[in-house]
Amino acid sequence: MDRNKVKEEAQVLLEKFSKALEKIDEEKIEFYNLRDNFEREEKGVEQCNFKEALLNNAPRKNKDFIIAEKGGWNE
Repeated sequence: MDRNKVKEEAQVLLEKFSKALEKIDEEKIEFYNLRDNFEREEKGVEQCNFKEALLNNAPRKNKDFIIAEKGGWNE
């Protein structure tokens, strides 16, 4: 896809989105915050196992390794 075409399509989308936002009545917007505690508790280095947390979030893993595949971003 041509860069200029993508840029033009993005501009059209932004303009449509901006026009849609203009129609929203700000006074009718209700904001909810369901948390009781607004502060995050910091964990010390000894309490946080980065490797374990990272592996728990990985969708595909094998023991101590994350299984990933090379992306084709530059193609």
